[in-house]
Amino acid sequence: MPGNNRTIILSGGDRRELELYRSWKRKGVSVKAAGFAQIPEMEEASEQDCREAAIFIAPLSGIDADGYVRAPFAGGKWALGTHLDGRAPGTILLTGSVAAPLKEKLAAQTTLIITGDDEELTLLNAIPTAEGALQKAMELSAVTLHGSDALIFGLGRCGRALAAALLGLGARVTAVVRRAENAALAYSMGVASCPLEEAGEAAGRADFIFNTAPAPLLTATLLKKVKKDAIILDLASSPGGTDFAAAARLGLQAVLLPGLPGRAAPKTASRILDKVYRRLIAETAGSKNIERGS
Repeated sequence: MPGNNRTIILSGGDRRELELYRSWKRKGVSVKAAGFAQIPEMEEASEQDCREAAIFIAPLSGIDADGYVRAPFAGGKWALGTHLDGRAPGTILLTGSVAAPLKEKLAAQTTLIITGDDEELTLLNAIPTAEGALQKAMELSAVTLHGSDALIFGLGRCGRALAAALLGLGARVTAVVRRAENAALAYSMGVASCPLEEAGEAAGRADFIFNTAPAPLLTATLLKKVKKDAIILDLASSPGGTDFAAAARLGLQAVLLPGLPGRAAPKTASRILDKVYRRLIAETAGSKNIERGS
């Protein structure tokens, strides 16, 4: 590791990173923060800390093309990229994603791990994401989820968790799917399904519409068929899959909900990050523990 320094720099993030920092501090992990200037309890990493640190962890929202990460506790963003130039061999960088123009450069400078591709993490994160979506739906709507018609775009990890939760609450659930195997999966779950070509008809009946697919599926054409009192909740990564400008013109209530685990259940989300990050660091660095540099 660079300089044999086992310090981990939590680089940007939201309440789940705050909870992760607290947990790691209690356990004796050598961890410092960058991009959390508004949280006095978090020890801010110095320039020297950043030069010598062995591990940088960026949030699941990723690193943009200019090298910035999301940092709501430091004015919105933090320039991680400038601290990765000229890194010594062996620096580990964990991040949810990296913008294409920067990915090759960071892969050459660091041992780059894309956490957004980790199956364990995405499966576990689907749980607080689904619960957060239901919480928001209840806040925004004048009707109960029980007895309502709910439409889900996408039946991936998040879509499956959401469908199961909605069924448990007594909603009638339909999933918009592209492939025959996902239609079969919907059937096995007791969920109705329809192909994308027929989504407009299903959207016209829905009281709640949830998008989990990172693709422009809720187009202006489809939104024209949505009921005026329906609630649209887009759970996909920014910019989502909804034409929000069209929704506004049509007088529809549509919200983009990135980072739901950090909003709805930050402590649970931090436990998930702890579990997964420990495994990824151990697999990469050949170490079983991160406590006190062991």
